[in-house]
Formats: sequence, C-alpha cells, structure tokens
Amino acid sequence: MTALIALATVIGLTLTLLTAVARPAAAAADLLSQGKPATSSSTERASTPASAAVDGDGGTRWSSTFSDPQWLTVDLGATATLGQVVLHWEAAYARAFRIQTSDNGITWTTIHSTTTSTGGVQTLDVNGEGRYVRVHGTQRGTPFGYSLWEFQVYGTMNGTPPGSGVPDPTTASLEATDGPLTTATFTVPSPSGYGSGTVTYPTASGSYPGVVLMPGYQGTQQNLQWLAPRLASWGFVVINVGTNTLTDDPTSRGRQITAAGTQLLALGRAPGNPISGKVNGTLGAVGHSMGGGGVMVALRDDPRFRAGVPTAPYLPNANFSGVTDPTFFLTCQSDPVAHGNTYAVPWYNSMSQAEKLYIEVPGDHLCPMTGYGDKAKQGKWIVSFFSHWLRADTRFSPFLCGPPRDADKNNTSLVTRWMDTCPF
Repeated sequence: MTALIALATVIGLTLTLLTAVARPAAAAADLLSQGKPATSSSTERASTPASAAVDGDGGTRWSSTFSDPQWLTVDLGATATLGQVVLHWEAAYARAFRIQTSDNGITWTTIHSTTTSTGGVQTLDVNGEGRYVRVHGTQRGTPFGYSLWEFQVYGTMNGTPPGSGVPDPTTASLEATDGPLTTATFTVPSPSGYGSGTVTYPTASGSYPGVVLMPGYQGTQQNLQWLAPRLASWGFVVINVGTNTLTDDPTSRGRQITAAGTQLLALGRAPGNPISGKVNGTLGAVGHSMGGGGVMVALRDDPRFRAGVPTAPYLPNANFSGVTDPTFFLTCQSDPVAHGNTYAVPWYNSMSQAEKLYIEVPGDHLCPMTGYGDKAKQGKWIVSFFSHWLRADTRFSPFLCGPPRDADKNNTSLVTRWMDTCPF
C-alpha cells in the first residue's frame, strides 16, 4: 500500500509539472493578433495576402516573392506586453529571421533572433512591448519565398485602445461636417505615379491609417474633397488624388491609387514633413465612378489595401470574386451610367469571402460627389466603416450593424436598398 501511495504521489507530481509546463506564461494569455490589420513586404499572389496569416484559418497562408529579405507585420491596435509568438510555417520557411516590435511602425526593436530555424511550428517565448509586431526573414530555408499559415502573437494589452484621442461617436457627431480632431493640409511636392495630391491629416500626435481618394472620369480632387476633412478629423491621414489625365481608365486609376498609397507610406516614414510618423501602414481607398472601379482594382491587386469604398463604381467586364477585403458599395438609385445592378451588385454577390456593405441612395451618378446627396449620412457610414475595419474600433460598429443602422436602413427616403454581411 505504501508503494502504491508513493507511486500515486509521483504520478500526481508529474502531471502537475506537465500541466505547469504546458500552460503559457501570464503575458501570453491572450491571442492579440487574430483579425488585426496585417501588411507585408510582398506577396507571391493575390490569394496569399498578409491578412491570411492572422485570420485564424489554418488553411490560408501568406507567401512572399522569392527573394531576401521579406517581412510580415501585424498592427495590434495599441501597445501590448508580449509573452509568446507562434509561427506556423508552410514548407517555404525562414532559416534566419527576427521577431521585432515597434511603437510607430518605423523604428524596430528585436526581441528574438535565430539563424538556425528548421521551420514547422515554432513557439517562441519573448519579452517585449509594442503596437506593431513583425517577423523579418533574412535568409530563406528553400528556393521559394517565405510562407506562414499563421502568425500568432500572445500577450496583454497595456496601451491606449484603437482610436485613442477620439471620443465615443454619436449620430450627431458622425453626421457633423467635421469630427473631433483638428486637421491640417499640405500639398504633395512631387507626386509619383499619379497627377497631384493633397494630404489632410490630424495634427494630434499619433499614428493613423491612410486613405486614398480617387475621382472619376473627368473628375478632379474637388469631387471627393468633402470627405477628406471628415475622415482626417476622425483619425485618418487622407491623400486626395488628381489623376495623370482626366480620361484615365479604371485600371489606370487603380494603379494610381496604389502609387499614392506607396507615397503616403513613404512620407510617413520620412523625417522632415508634416506626417512623419503619422501613417501606421494600414491603407484604405474611396473612389467615384471610374475611381470606384480603381478601388476594386487596388483591393484585388494590392494587399496593403485592407478596406475600400467604391462609390457608383464603373468597370466593364471585371471579375472581383477573389477580393476578400471589407468593401462598402455606395450606389445611386437613378444612376444612368453605373447603376448598381450593372456593376456593384454582381461584384457584391461574387465576393463570397469578403465582409460587405451595400447602400443605394436617391440620386443620379453624381450622388457621392461634393455638393450632391446627403453628406451627413454618407460621411457617417464611411467614417464608421473605416474606423471599424482599418482601426479595429468597435465603437463605430453599431452604425453599420446595430440600432443606429436600423434607423437609416428603414428610412425609405434616405435608403432605397441596403445589404450587408452583419454582424461584422
């Protein structure tokens, strides 16, 4: 009997120790990265975006082009204390890589480094703080690129929440001409890949998502100028773009959206300009007519763009079924040029993997432009959409998927058709 008691004691102690070993450190208690905005240095193809590494789906993956170095970054939304990082490598793994953190997405601190990785599933105990966390591969383990099924960051949030400095939104504040933050503007000195650009940004300290505005056929920056200060005053850095020529087609406008996003990020990284350190690496886009078609092209072809608002979009013979990023289609009931039934609705229906919102309002093709339509409502919806999807600020979600949404949706003089994939 004594021997049995001793054996039971040993087994009990062993199980206790095994349980203790299996339990993650206190700082590793919460999975912080899943569903958060992710960006990367490159993607191998449209079907392997950065977002696939933080979507919680073990069957989707991020993969890079076949060169060194490459990186994948996740924005946690606020500063966190990190305890553990788990890398689920596909066969194309990193032999040498660093795990790094940053408060601004520009200056990085290394919290783990190896030159002898063998791939597979790697669970790394780390100790550090930051809002942005990236895996920075410096040497590939195969001739291919870098590929992760999942990039999981564990820890505890200890910084300011998404939208810090932005008060709780209300219907009245969202429908006002300007939001709570003071803004300023400057002209892009040397536009690269597009015709002209004016940046509107919050003057308050902080790092914000970027949004590109693209006009339609024969349009100028004035077409969507109404939206720039609204977005900026709610915590976005906005570049309002003029095209290379007034007749540029939608695909060209998509390339110009990408070029403007690239330059906006570069300005955010460069010292000595008004938005240094203000752009956090997450991008969205709004476009009208052919510019709306351009937004769809950017969402399809450029994984840095994480959400888009095509308004009265126009692009014949286009296939956007592979777009997986959140998309808000705003169309005009009496549009003779780009009626929703012709373009936006078929695209909406084909995008089976995307979160979507579709709102049709009274008016003709010009209804989203400056001086037309109900800008109080349109502004509220667009600000709420980007706040939810680019900043992970769920305080704005009810205006898209809650009682405030219902008040708009059921107002037949305001909305003639509403579809969504709520709850977001």
